[in-house]
Amino acid sequence: MGYSKQLRQIRQARKAVRAWQHQMLALELEGITALTLHSATRTLIIPIEREAGAQVVGTLLEVLNERRKTLQAEARQIRQDWHEHELLHGSQTRPHPARGRAD
Repeated sequence: MGYSKQLRQIRQARKAVRAWQHQMLALELEGITALTLHSATRTLIIPIEREAGAQVVGTLLEVLNERRKTLQAEARQIRQDWHEHELLHGSQTRPHPARGRAD
């Protein structure tokens, strides 16, 4: 997979995480009354109290924040790998610029 494709996928994932964070903040303002858990075969709805909902939102926001940091670090590593690849292989495939003229 090319570096630009990897970076594009990471950017999309970061945007999705940011959107989830905004949704979680909106839910925190509204107050969560229940959580719904989904599996492949079942759905479970759990009613919760307001204080517990705030704790859940806080925990989920922390998790999303960590995910964003992980994605940022991954993007930084991909850029560094690309840069190192260009330094190693780019100089072999590109002609060197002409040096100063000897008059």
